[in-house]
Parts: sequence; structure tokens; C-alpha cells
Amino acid sequence: MISLPIVDIPVNQKEAIEVDLPQWSSPKGNPSSSKPIPEYGLRNYLNSLLPLPLRTGFLGVDSDENPLLFDLMDPRPGSILIISDPEAGKMRLVKTLMYSLILTNPVYEIQFSLISARTSLWKFEYDRYKNYFSHFTNNYDHPAGKAILDEADRVESRQHGRNEGECRLIILDGFDTLPYMDFDVRLNFEWLLEEGPFYEIWPIVIMDSRTAAEQKKWVEKFKTRIIGKMKDHRLASTLSNLSGLNSNTLINGKEFVVQIGQREHHFYLPDSI
Repeated sequence: MISLPIVDIPVNQKEAIEVDLPQWSSPKGNPSSSKPIPEYGLRNYLNSLLPLPLRTGFLGVDSDENPLLFDLMDPRPGSILIISDPEAGKMRLVKTLMYSLILTNPVYEIQFSLISARTSLWKFEYDRYKNYFSHFTNNYDHPAGKAILDEADRVESRQHGRNEGECRLIILDGFDTLPYMDFDVRLNFEWLLEEGPFYEIWPIVIMDSRTAAEQKKWVEKFKTRIIGKMKDHRLASTLSNLSGLNSNTLINGKEFVVQIGQREHHFYLPDSI
């Protein structure tokens, strides 16, 4: 297993359960890796692992069949930023994480606050798993600011030993409006980026590459930056701190890169959730 920031442990699989393990194929025209690319379903793959610890999310697998896990109890990765060109799988990555947490954790362990300009694309998840959502709102109404302020208040309470409980993910799908929200909201969100993970409140932001190029000061506030396909590989290298990153060769909607230690680590999303 590989975990953010980095934990290398051999993968253990159940022996008494029959599951569909990842099948492997090598897509044509994939210069980013000489190894086969995994094809797998999220649910079957999760079933193939020993039960994950509570509050542990799944992001994908690498070409060596190792899962990339996200331990919500470990604050070291800091806030998470996902950047790519449009329609390159950013939402699918966050949904992979979301489903992995919902499928392996009861509602009292995990809660989501979702702020998005595209709430219709999240409506299925909200309708099906409504008990897991504390907030579900578009990114331009007053409720969006309220969701950010509520999570900031919760961090402050936990700093004083109050309101402890479930891990919380505040998902901001799109960054177009936040720089123009009220000063108090922006200030609290910046504080959330710095302090939230220490109190199991995790900001996870989806940002298009064009917005990231315009908001580099905000990008620098994220300790962990996950990169999907980007035609401008120089911009991707700058945003990710990975010199020489060939982001234009990543498989669109399937392959992402994150810095672990001093190296780039490629991982692949499931083909079905």
C-alpha cells in the first residue's frame, strides 16, 4: 500500500473470497508508462483488500497493483488540491474517494460538505447517501459561505476540545467564486486550509488548470497537489513542484500524479464505481 504522504506496505488480500481483481491492459499511445494500465472496478477491488481501517479513503492504484490510500487521521498531507484541464477526471477522482469512504465507514465516522457549481452532477450521490452530507449547495449562494464558516467554527471548537467526532471533508468543486466571496469567508477558508487537517477536517478542492494559473497564490497554500492531464506541461510542473512532469501524456480521465517524497507517483482511477 502507498499512503499519503508515504507508507509502503505489501498488499494483503483475502483468501476466502472470490472477487474480480484488476485486469491489465496497455492502452495505445500511452507514453507516460511502460507498464500495463490497471482496469478494475472500485467495489470489487475494495473487497479484495483486507478491511481498510476506518477513516481511510482510496484514491486509485499504481501500475504495480498497490492502492494509494488517504489516512484521514494523519494530518501530514495537508489540504488537497486536484488540478487538470477540463473534463480530465477530477470529479471522478473525488467521487472515487467519496464512495470508498461511504462503502467502508458508517455515517457517524464520515461527513461531507459539498460546494459546487455543478450540483446536478452530484445529485445522485446526495440523494442516495443523504445522511453523509452536512451541506450540499451551489458555490454562489449564501449557503456556500455558511458551509465554509460552519466548518471553520468546528475546527475552532475542536481546538478547544469540543465538538469532536467524525472526520469531515469539505469539497469545493470549482474555485471560480471563492476569491470573490466576502472577506470573512475567504479568510476562514484560508485558515481551514492550514488548520483543518490537524482536526480531521479536510478541504479538498477541484480546480481547472486555467483557474490554477490565475490563482497561484491560492495554489501555494495546498500542501498536496494532485495533477491530471494538462496540455501545458510547464504549468503543470510549476503547480505540482515536479520538474519535468509530462502532464500532457497522462491518460485523460484515468491517470493522475502526486508528489510522494521527492518523486512523482502515478495512479489510476477505477473504470467503474
